[in-house]
Amino acid sequence: MSLSYSPLATAAAGEEVRVRAVRGVQQQVRRLRELGLLEGQTIRVVCNDDPLICQIGECRLGVCRRLARCVFVEPTSSTVARLT
Repeated sequence: MSLSYSPLATAAAGEEVRVRAVRGVQQQVRRLRELGLLEGQTIRVVCNDDPLICQIGECRLGVCRRLARCVFVEPTSSTVARLT
């Protein structure tokens, strides 16, 4: 895994990120994928609290911080462009 990936739990509110990997025990990974947190999926962090609220398309969902640490993400190009 690249050093540029970080857990979803560390993403800031308003940040748009792309899921690069989902790691954890089988039940955790299956549940996260059922919720739509799939590799390659772009999501926006709405609120980084517990639960972390993220938006996938038109759907918002809450993920506890423990599970948010199992999802590894990278900033999207639009987030990187805003920061530079």
